[in-house]
Amino acid sequence: MKKILIQLFLFTHTVFSSQAQLLYKIEGNNLQKPSYIYGTIHIMPKKDFVISDSIKSALKSCRELAMEVDLNMDLKTQLEILELTMLPDGKTIADITTKENSERIRNFCLDSINWKESKYNKTSRFQPFFLSSLITQELIGKSKSYEIEFKKLAKKNKMSMSGLETIQFQMNLLSEVSNEEQIKMLLLGLTTDNSEFNKLLDTYLKKDINQLGTLMNNADLSPEFYSDLIVKRNQKWIPIITELIQTNPTFIAVGAAHLPGKEGVLNLLQEAGYKITPID
Repeated sequence: MKKILIQLFLFTHTVFSSQAQLLYKIEGNNLQKPSYIYGTIHIMPKKDFVISDSIKSALKSCRELAMEVDLNMDLKTQLEILELTMLPDGKTIADITTKENSERIRNFCLDSINWKESKYNKTSRFQPFFLSSLITQELIGKSKSYEIEFKKLAKKNKMSMSGLETIQFQMNLLSEVSNEEQIKMLLLGLTTDNSEFNKLLDTYLKKDINQLGTLMNNADLSPEFYSDLIVKRNQKWIPIITELIQTNPTFIAVGAAHLPGKEGVLNLLQEAGYKITPID
């Protein structure tokens, strides 16, 4: 489910402006052992995906893996989430936007990424955010996810796993964005060269935090939604992270959008008295 957040991979101005790292060690405040926090991108081409030795070593040294949500969901929860990804009352994309927009989306799916009419008819029932994610994934091709791979490694290392929030909370947050805004974001991504995502991916692979901040500043999102998506969630996570790392050495993996900036998780942890050291 984390792939749905591709278009919301935003970045604030960083207080670590001279650094280009995504993995950080958390020490201080009487911690017996260090914990680590890593900024992920929720999906990337398989050919570009790598988990460095530094990340593997940090993960192996911890006893718990904490991600935005716990991916260990029972079937009932998975079905509930699937229902939340759909437009209500059996509606389709054609029911929530103009005929011009609807035809542009349909034609792109059929002509540019070669979906069959039957596949588009099914996927057009998804909310625009999730249809956009499916289109992006189709353009990427074979892909991998840090969250899924970290889950596998945690299981192999017999680590406990937890979430900083529930998937239901995330879904409700996305549902607050109007259909009009979602359609606008979907239309921006309708390019066969996948230029917007590739620009983001290239910047992520370079670990260029300053440029990531620039990309955020160019994003067309309301201040209210940005605050709900990034700022308020960061603030809610700090006491949860603090409790986790005071109990066990924990490897925390969250979208890299949440790390930098005055209101980012790294700075908030520093303000709470922890020492943050870039590793990789």
